[in-house]
Amino acid sequence: MFASHRFAKVAASALVAGGLGLAAVATAGTAGAISSTDDTFLSEITAEGITFDSKREVISVAHDVCFALDDGADPVDLGMELLENTDLTTDQAAVFVLASVDSYCPELSGVFE
Repeated sequence: MFASHRFAKVAASALVAGGLGLAAVATAGTAGAISSTDDTFLSEITAEGITFDSKREVISVAHDVCFALDDGADPVDLGMELLENTDLTTDQAAVFVLASVDSYCPELSGVFE
């Protein structure tokens, strides 16, 4: 169980309904990303084969990963939540969590030690 119900709710809606890992067509490139940080994040997950319908939704979920970790959630539990709510592979779920931290909350990278 997550320390943050907000992450679970957003993960379920944004990842499943938004199509993260389920989208038939990924967004092309990262043009129009909100910032260079967003662009880097989107490039990293796209390179892993993670597809999505909405840049804003997937970026929001990445921020929710950070909020959940900051609230004390275990990164493995976050990865498992992604696995349960998407068609992501284990490697893709791990990359998503790592890329979220690398891009949006690098100060929390110690949770992987």
